Order: sequence, then C-alpha cells, then structure tokens
Amino acid sequence: MGGTLLAEEQEVDIERTANAQQVDTVAKGFAGVSPGSPMLMMDVKNAMPQGGFEFDAGNAILGLLLVPVQVSGPGGKTVRGDAFILKDSIRHGVNAQATYSFSAIMPLQLFK
Repeated sequence: MGGTLLAEEQEVDIERTANAQQVDTVAKGFAGVSPGSPMLMMDVKNAMPQGGFEFDAGNAILGLLLVPVQVSGPGGKTVRGDAFILKDSIRHGVNAQATYSFSAIMPLQLFK
C-alpha cells in the first residue's frame, strides 16, 4: 500500500462488479442490462505487529486520498490501481492475535 509491501498481510478478498442495471419492460419482461460503473472492492486483513501499525489508513480515510495498491493474484498476475480506503478496523483480545483490516474501492482493474 502506498508504494510499500504489506509484510503482515494475511488475507485479501477482491470483488469486481460491472454494476450493470437490470432493465425490465412490460412487453418483454427482462430486456437486458444497462451499463453501470464498474468497480473493484478489496478487503485486506493484516496481523498487527506488537510495535504498532504497519500501515495506518487513517489519513487516507479522513482526506479521501487515493492510495496506490497492487495485489498479487493467480499465475503471478497482479491487479493495480489507485484506491480510496473507505474504512478500517482494529481487533484485539485475550489469547488472540491483534489484526488490522481495511476496505478499499477503485475503478475495475484487470489482472495483468
């Protein structure tokens, strides 16, 4: 994130959507789809080191700043782009590892 590798990253969920809108008519019933705004949504879960944040998304969330991201995918392909981080979450408790998670959104990108 932001040009650095997240060494503590444990899990990444990526969802891509066309956001196409279903079009229904009285005569035809389902008539197809109307183009939408294609997006890629990403949820990232990190282990939180004892020393604190590896990456703190607070400033990016507060300032609605674009953050450059790159995620490795299948077959050595990657998806990259500039994303807005919408929210983050910290979790810790007794006998459990501390985790830091955040959610990002960007225009739909292809794995290359």
